[in-house]
Amino acid sequence: MTTKEEGPGASVAVCIVRDDDMPLPRRGSSLEEEEEEEERRMERRMEGSILEERVMEEEEECNGDNNDDDDASSDISTLIVPYPELAPVIFFCLKQTTFPRSCLSTCIILNPGASTWFERCSIMVILLNCVTLGMYQPCENIDCSSDRCKVLQAFDVFIYVFFAVEMVVKMMALGIFGHRCYLGDTWNRLDFFIVMAGMVEYSLDLQNINLSAIRTVRVLRPLKAINRVPSMRILVNLLLDTLPMLGNVLLLCFFVFFIFGVIGVQLWAGLLRNRCYPKENFTLSKDISLPRPYYMADEDDERPFICSLAQDNGIMACTDVPARRELGRTCLSGPGLCVNWNQYYTRCHTGHSNPHKGAINFDNIAYAWIVIFQVITLEGWVEIMYYVMDAHSFYNFIYFILLIIIGSFFMINLCLVVIATQFSETKQREHQLMQEQRAQAHSSSTLASMTEPSAGCYESVFQLVCHVLQGEREREERERERRGEGGRARGEGERESERRGQHRQAVHCPHHTKPEHASPGDSIALTVSPATDGCPHCTVALSISDGAGPADSLANLEVEEGALEKTDGEGSKCDAGKEEVKDAAPAKVSGGCRRGCGKLWEETRLKLLGIVESKYFNRGIMIAILINTISMGIEHHNQPEELTNVLEICNIVFTSMFAMEMILKITASGCFNYLRNPYNVFDGVIVIISVCEIIGQSDGGLSILRTFRLLRVLKLVRFMPALRRQLVVLMKTMDNVATFCMLLMLFIFIFSILGMHIFGCKFSLKTEAGDTVPDRKNFDSLLWAIVTVFQILTQEDWNTVLYNGMAATSPLAALYFVALMTFGNYVLFNLLVAILVEGFQAEVRNKYVTQTHTHKDLSLFDYVVLSFIFLNCITVALERPKILQSSLERLFLTVSNYVFTAIFVAEMTVKVVSKGLYLGEKAYLKSSWNVLDGFLVFVSLIDIVVSMAGGAKILGVLRVLRLLRTLRPLRVISRAPGLKLVVETLITSLKPIGNIVLICCAFFIIFGILGVQLFKGKFYYCLGLEVKNITNKSDCLQANYRWVHHKYNFDNLGQALMSLFVLASKDGWVNIMYHGLDAVGIDQQPSINNNPWMLLYFISFLLIVSFFVLNMFVGVVVENFHKCRQNQEVEEAKRREEKRQRRMEKKRRKAQKLPYYTNYSHGRLMIHTLCTSHYLDLFITFIICINVITMSLEHYSQPQSLETSLKYCNYFFTTTFVLESVLKLIGFGFRRFFKDRWNQLDLSIVLLSVMGIILEEIDYNASLPINPTIIRIMRVLRIARVLKLLKMATGMRALLDTVVQALPQVGNLGLLFMLLFFIYAALGVELFGELVCNADYPCEGMSRHATFENFGMAFLTLFQVSTGDNWNGIMKDTLRECPPGPSDYPCHAGLQFISPMYFVSFVLTAQFVLINVVVAVLMKHLDDSNKEAQEDAEMDAEIELELAQGQLQLPTCCMGGLGTGLVVAGASGAPGDFTRFFQ
Repeated sequence: MTTKEEGPGASVAVCIVRDDDMPLPRRGSSLEEEEEEEERRMERRMEGSILEERVMEEEEECNGDNNDDDDASSDISTLIVPYPELAPVIFFCLKQTTFPRSCLSTCIILNPGASTWFERCSIMVILLNCVTLGMYQPCENIDCSSDRCKVLQAFDVFIYVFFAVEMVVKMMALGIFGHRCYLGDTWNRLDFFIVMAGMVEYSLDLQNINLSAIRTVRVLRPLKAINRVPSMRILVNLLLDTLPMLGNVLLLCFFVFFIFGVIGVQLWAGLLRNRCYPKENFTLSKDISLPRPYYMADEDDERPFICSLAQDNGIMACTDVPARRELGRTCLSGPGLCVNWNQYYTRCHTGHSNPHKGAINFDNIAYAWIVIFQVITLEGWVEIMYYVMDAHSFYNFIYFILLIIIGSFFMINLCLVVIATQFSETKQREHQLMQEQRAQAHSSSTLASMTEPSAGCYESVFQLVCHVLQGEREREERERERRGEGGRARGEGERESERRGQHRQAVHCPHHTKPEHASPGDSIALTVSPATDGCPHCTVALSISDGAGPADSLANLEVEEGALEKTDGEGSKCDAGKEEVKDAAPAKVSGGCRRGCGKLWEETRLKLLGIVESKYFNRGIMIAILINTISMGIEHHNQPEELTNVLEICNIVFTSMFAMEMILKITASGCFNYLRNPYNVFDGVIVIISVCEIIGQSDGGLSILRTFRLLRVLKLVRFMPALRRQLVVLMKTMDNVATFCMLLMLFIFIFSILGMHIFGCKFSLKTEAGDTVPDRKNFDSLLWAIVTVFQILTQEDWNTVLYNGMAATSPLAALYFVALMTFGNYVLFNLLVAILVEGFQAEVRNKYVTQTHTHKDLSLFDYVVLSFIFLNCITVALERPKILQSSLERLFLTVSNYVFTAIFVAEMTVKVVSKGLYLGEKAYLKSSWNVLDGFLVFVSLIDIVVSMAGGAKILGVLRVLRLLRTLRPLRVISRAPGLKLVVETLITSLKPIGNIVLICCAFFIIFGILGVQLFKGKFYYCLGLEVKNITNKSDCLQANYRWVHHKYNFDNLGQALMSLFVLASKDGWVNIMYHGLDAVGIDQQPSINNNPWMLLYFISFLLIVSFFVLNMFVGVVVENFHKCRQNQEVEEAKRREEKRQRRMEKKRRKAQKLPYYTNYSHGRLMIHTLCTSHYLDLFITFIICINVITMSLEHYSQPQSLETSLKYCNYFFTTTFVLESVLKLIGFGFRRFFKDRWNQLDLSIVLLSVMGIILEEIDYNASLPINPTIIRIMRVLRIARVLKLLKMATGMRALLDTVVQALPQVGNLGLLFMLLFFIYAALGVELFGELVCNADYPCEGMSRHATFENFGMAFLTLFQVSTGDNWNGIMKDTLRECPPGPSDYPCHAGLQFISPMYFVSFVLTAQFVLINVVVAVLMKHLDDSNKEAQEDAEMDAEIELELAQGQLQLPTCCMGGLGTGLVVAGASGAPGDFTRFFQ
């Protein structure tokens, strides 16, 4: 067989063609086949020596020269060489039969064992390279003068030499160019690049030129490990397969970045430099001067006070500068020891520095892109928005909200959607390839057919152990028979042989025998098969092994009780088959006694089996686990000694109970059946560890084994059938998740080493005492580099590391952080979500229940009620706590409350009278919406009665329940099919989401109890001015300081769960981790990084819970979305087919019609040809790209020459676009021109550009006074030109079509968002409206911008909370403790309990549920878009086929020659053409 490829490298492909008559030998082939293949190989080698001259003549072609003719290639393709897949000649001299290439090829290709060892050595060297890279110390290895550094350098040289030799060896064995040659493989090309970069590095070192950029390439060497691990290669190939569609997403991101970047530069360039200065020529007395040139809010001006210039409408002015404070008191304006210097900073002026060490500004497009990227990551975006609002306008929040909705909610989720849609296909393809490779490598293995594809890890290990034990026992018996031991008679030997046959099958089923010809795979399969039918013991054991707990198998146990009695006679063979004595037959008397004892033993075991499998026994164990969990959870800080003793006794009691449970199960089932169930193995391990912990525990110390008793909580899962399916999905994805973790560790390691080379020993921080210490977020060692990279991947405070990196090195350092965030967060972690989504989608059942949707029109009565609901929502939004009781506004709201309550009572009364209260199908209480309405009306009446009676203020909280009236619009919205699908998804997702919540709760309880044991009483610290010498609580109190604890701590289980939820949300987790690392002991002052091992606790919790378990929310929502869509699948398929038929008919009619330009004149036809030419599109694209570059060149304080150049460039581009529009108007005519929306966009852009130029010229010539804001807006609108590129980018347009098609459902979801925000905003105003933030009561999250004082600010604050930006700081402010004694500070003690419920419920709903529905909607519409594109291609192919077969007749003018008809028509005159111009 020969093949030929076209294009570059074709000749190489010809040279490496493999002959089907000479396949490479495979492992497992017979000896005769190998001898025949060896003979054929020798014959072809002889033929190859005869044709040696022809091979030498074609050397250049075999090394990749493509200039030879096809005849030469054809001749070469007929050559016969030992390895046709490889290049015949390399390096112009080495043929396949030439030493040393022949030996190398033989070792790598013909000897898989040698090739395997070669790869193992390569992996070992890669691991050695990782170790040496990790031992790099940037603070010490600056000049490499230490012995340690020199040793590492020597190892580096050895590693490089090994990789270079490996590359040369593979090149010599495989050849260089070609499909099967060295550079034909992508991973080999990566190896080649790394070796070449190392060569450049060492050559520069020899010339005393140190280029750090080249040296950093060595950190890519660990990537060589990917190709050595097949499962990692699968995931990387998946990512490579997604590159085309991810490229379209990246291009879409560029559009968003460019548009918003240019807007930011045009509006806010230089505004973030505004500071409050003294008045010009301001002077004090001769010997007194202002302490600072401008007002600084803090010492280092990290968060500056940005004011608004006179021409802008910003929030802050220099008159808002607060008075100076010293020692907790405000300084006076007059002379004295404390002078209010801030009163002199009254002039707002543009300064020289930008916020955050100059990293945050809109002075040019590059810095604007850095800001936009930070906003899209949702970390620190609120602070940037506040800066812009202070300097320019309050309404600038619209810019940031739009950017977050478009950039973060859509574009970032598009990355997830693209990766998830590609994952299943690539996984299936790569898995099939891996199976084929394994089959070739292990076809002769006896275990090749043992493990089924669906076998789990534990099952596979169990089968392997059984296989080994069975083989060992058979070997011992054969050895015993060979030695003739036992002196058995022939009959006894036959019976013993029969017994051995039964034992061989006992590994599969200890209760049945199978024919001797059963395959080895069947003999140890653990799946339910016909071999187990009728055997109750196997059925029970296998039901447990398959994931069903004892509670499930109990139902079958009663049915099989009769079968147990029938099989009682053979029970001794059944259950004890593998445990029977294997010696010779005893004497008759002894045998009879033994048989009687065995029967009694089997009866006892059956009774024990019935006990341990009974529902009462299992319920008792479950209750014991619950009580044990409670006993572990009540441990807390400062608990009494008696409680400690009671808990220790409880631990001994519960350990004894679980040990007794294990003993009973082993006695009843036998060791073999007990170990068959992985749940039992898990229970047994916990029991053994608990017993060891009790025996070896020391006084007062926390034993490491003590933490394992927490795993008892997971024992509850086996008693909860609803959770088992979720666990099955989890276990099925564990292999992919484990591979992902390896890939993640490799990724983190590479970026950590790279960060050490770039930022090592460069991050410093000034303390309050003036000392310079390393920042806690640093790259000074491998440990802290890994922690910092992991922190960046969690998006927590990553912007702070960005600011430090840019200040310590250069602004180009932003590329490192952008690459880390992009590839790590938006690619790798989305890959993890794709793994979980694919696992859940595989579980979606195909069956569905068809539901009929009835649509009802709204009556006039409903419209009137809805109008009153809307008006009531307005009055609810006007509520706020600070309204005076005697004011007119309070009177209006009170009266309106009475009126609306009366209206809703009347509505309820009318419905009850007309439909009945309870009896009847359409009764009032039969509808859940009516039940909700009735409940709200009832609560409103109670609230009015209580308020009239002057009840306690706490009862006024009932007024909050009236906010639930806003749910009434759902009655109307749910009738819309799109929104109904979203609502159904959320409702049907409640149960599986509840299962995920239960799984989360299990892990939360485990980590919470462990956190209490590790950190209780250790999160306290001394609060005072000078705490350097404070070591414990006593020292702090003696110095008259305060001994306080952090808001998030682990003093008890409740506080621990709250802290863990903040950790799981990945907002503020770094500070909690620092507190844990600094903890020393109970009543001990914290010390920085006192125990770095505590990193394991926090990072493991984030990996397990935050990245793995919580991401299951996405899988659950997507799965239920697909289930809900199955209900509409028939209707949608019918509608889609009708739409396809209409489109097909339209295409047929269009193919039969005359072209509209048939009767054009010659000149207009030329214009039309130009307008439809592909070259015109390319030219316009080139012009737009140049225009994009010129618009990007604008920056703050640009020179006049550049401004003039850009002005004339704008004139040129505008002229070009005007000419394009005019030509298209002539070529297409008015009607066809405006029929195309792209032409409408082009004309709008042209008109805006012309208007902008006119206004600029008018303003420049001072003909008319023009508002500068209008001119600035017109300049901003120029960026619409970049949208013209969308017309040419087909892939990006497909993604945009997906987003546009999803807009209706996303809009419906937006209504739910608005409803959620409305309810929580009104509730937040009621709860937190009186909280204040000032110098006496400082806040960590709330501020003058983020507050609940009124409905509007509460709405914006909740949007911040929904994005996860410092929401834990806001919740921490609401948890503020009431000051002791009388105080003017408004405080509610109940907020300590209400606030966590408020924020946790909102964060769960907004961040983990509703946002994931967006992912589900986008995935569905991307799939529909792909189907539609495929249908279009099929329809075009069908029409072409019909044209080819003559089923469709083209018009006559098109058959003979269109040009002639057009010329004749053109000669008819111009008047007709003029009338057609307007068509």
